[in-house]
Amino acid sequence: MNIKTICAAGTMLLGLLAGCGGKDTTTVVTVVGASPTTVLDPLQLQQFATPLPLIPIAAPDTATFPGFEYYTVVAEQTADYDFGLRKKDGSEFINPATNRPIRTTVWGYATNGIKTGYLGATIEARSTLPGETGKQVKVKYINNLRDASGRLLTKHILRVDPTLHGANMGEPEVRMVTHLHGAHVETESDGHPEAWITNDPTALTGLPADPVSGRPARPNGNTVTYTYRNDQLANQLWYHDHAMGITRLNVYAGLAANYLLRDTHETSLSLPSGSYEIPLVIQDKSFNEDGSLHYDSNTLLESDGHPETDMDGNPVYSSKPEFFGNVITVNGKAWPYLSVEPRKYRFRMLNGSDSRFYNIWLEAKAPNGSSLPIPAGAIKLIGNDGGLMPAAVNVGHDRNHALLFALAERADLIVDFSTANFPAGTVITMRNDAATPFPMGTPVDDIATTSKIMQFRITKPLAAPDTSLVPASPRLPAAFPSAPVLTRYVDLQEGTDPYLIFDPATGTTSQRLKILLNGLGFSAPVTEIIANNTVEDWVIINNTVDMHPMHLHLVDFEVIEKGSIHPGHYTPADGAGAMPVVTLNGLRPNAEPGADPVIDSAPADSYYRLQNTEKGRKDTVRVPPADEITGSPGYVRIRAHFDIIGTYMWHCHILAHEDHEMMRPFRVN
Repeated sequence: MNIKTICAAGTMLLGLLAGCGGKDTTTVVTVVGASPTTVLDPLQLQQFATPLPLIPIAAPDTATFPGFEYYTVVAEQTADYDFGLRKKDGSEFINPATNRPIRTTVWGYATNGIKTGYLGATIEARSTLPGETGKQVKVKYINNLRDASGRLLTKHILRVDPTLHGANMGEPEVRMVTHLHGAHVETESDGHPEAWITNDPTALTGLPADPVSGRPARPNGNTVTYTYRNDQLANQLWYHDHAMGITRLNVYAGLAANYLLRDTHETSLSLPSGSYEIPLVIQDKSFNEDGSLHYDSNTLLESDGHPETDMDGNPVYSSKPEFFGNVITVNGKAWPYLSVEPRKYRFRMLNGSDSRFYNIWLEAKAPNGSSLPIPAGAIKLIGNDGGLMPAAVNVGHDRNHALLFALAERADLIVDFSTANFPAGTVITMRNDAATPFPMGTPVDDIATTSKIMQFRITKPLAAPDTSLVPASPRLPAAFPSAPVLTRYVDLQEGTDPYLIFDPATGTTSQRLKILLNGLGFSAPVTEIIANNTVEDWVIINNTVDMHPMHLHLVDFEVIEKGSIHPGHYTPADGAGAMPVVTLNGLRPNAEPGADPVIDSAPADSYYRLQNTEKGRKDTVRVPPADEITGSPGYVRIRAHFDIIGTYMWHCHILAHEDHEMMRPFRVN
C-alpha cells in the first residue's frame, strides 16, 4: 500500500504537506508512542522439524435433530498452545518471566468435543442436491472464551481498535459471529458481521432484526444455531469468524476451520482419499519473545497530532491496512514437514492469512542435497474455491509455473510423489515468492523465512498399490439458468480517514487508510439491490495499486474476463450513492493498463487475463490493480445467480481491509 510518509523521527508536521520539511504553515508536535514490542526473530527458528498436524474430522450427532446432522462448535481459549517455535538446535526458548518454555495463548473451535486448541476440527457433509443422499447441517455456535480459571474474558488477546466501525460503540471486545465461507445459505445463518454473540450466557445484547439494513436479529446470551442447506456441489468451504471491526483479530487468534462438502460425482473420480487427502491451512504469524501472538498495532493520533484515547484515558492503538507475519504456519505449526509415500496425495489448501498472497511452487532435492527437476504434470490443480474445475491444470513444478494463491482462496491440488522415481529420502519444499502487498510491494525473503512454507519427505514405504486417478476434466461447468439481466459496475477505492498512525519502530507518522467499496462506508444505504432468481454480471473495477481478493457471500460465480480500462473512460463512484461509470468501449479485455491498453495484448500469464486456474466456479476473485503512472484501473467481470432473498456481504478478503471498512451489504429482494 502506498502510504505516503508524512514525517519521521517521532515528529509530525500538521497541515497540507508538500513533504517533510515543506514550507506550509505547520505545527510540530512530539509524538510519544509506545515502545515497539520485541518480536521473536524468525532467523533464530528451526524449520521443518515439527510434523504436520493432521486435522481431525468431527463426527456428527444424528439423534438430537432427526433428519439433520448436528454439531456444537465452541470457541475456547488455550493458554499453552505449541506452534513448534524452537531454536535452530531444537532446544526451547525460555520465557524469562516464567522460566518455562514459551507457549502461545490462542483461540480455537472445539467441534463436537474434539479440541485442537488452535483452529478446529473439520466438518464433513454431503450435498443435498437432487440425486444426492446428504442432510442439512445444524451448528450451534457457543462463545465460551474464558481464562484458565474459568472467568469470562473481557479483553481480547490482541489489541482492539475502538475507532473502527463495529468496535466504536462500546461493543464487548470478546464477541464472535461465524460465517461459513462459500455457503449457499439463508441470510439468518450467514453470519452477518453485526449479529455477534458475546461470551456471557446471561448477556442481554440482543437486537431485533433491522429491515432497513437487513441485519438479522442479534441473539442474547452466548449461543446461536445456524442451518446449512448443503444444496451445492462438492467443495472445500471453511467457517471463520466475521465479527465487524475485529474479524482480522479473531481469525488471527485461531477462529477458522474447514468444512468439506462431498457429492456422488466427486467420490466417483477415484481421487486420493482417506489418509492421502490432507487439508493444509496456510497462515503467516509473528510472535513476541515470550511466545505470545504479535499483530502490529501502532499509536493512533487525532488529526491535530495528539494521541487518541479511549473512555478511560488509555492510548488507542490501530493496525496498519495490512499485516504480514514473519513465520509461515501450516495447520498451526511453524514450517512443518510431512513424511509421504511415493504415491499421489490430495491436498485441500486454504489461504487463511490476513493479507499475504502466496505464489507457490515445489522444489525437490535429493538426499545428497542436489537439485532434482520436477516434471510437468506431477502437480495438478483439479479444483479451486468453487469446487472441481472443468480441466486439470499443471502447476507448481517450477517457479515459472507457480500457483498464485490469494486470501480465502482454496486449491485442490494433487501431487504425485512417485513421479520421476525420486529416490527415497528426497525432500520437496513448498516455496513462495509473492511480494507484500501484492503485487507491487516488498519482495519476499528469498532464502530464510517467508519464501518457505512446508516440506514433504519421501521417507515412507508404499503401503499398498496406488489406484487413485487424476481426472483430466474433473467437472464440466453447469450453465446459468438465464442470461444476465444487467451488468452492474462497482469499484474499489483507497482513501484516508481523519486519523494518523505513529509507528515507533520506524519513527514515522502516516495518514490512516480507509479502503472503500463505491466510496461508501458499511452503513451507507444499500446500493446493490438484486431481483431474486436473476443472473447478473458484476464488473469490479480496481482503482488501487494492490490486488484485492473480492468475496461475495451466498453465490458462487464464473469469472468471465479480466482486463483494464482505457484512461479517461472511467468515472469513480462519488461516495454519495452514484455508481462508477465506464464509457462505451472503455473496457479492454486481456489488456494490461497503460496509456493506451490494447485488447488481447496481455501476456498469457498476466494478472489482466483470466487464468486456467480461475476457471469453473469461484467465490473469491483476484481483481487486478490500477497502473500507478496512468491511473488506468484493472477490472474483472463475474457472473452469478442470486436465488435466496436476504441481505448478504461482499468484501475484500484481506482481513485488515475488511475491518478498515472494505465491506458492503447487498440485498436480494
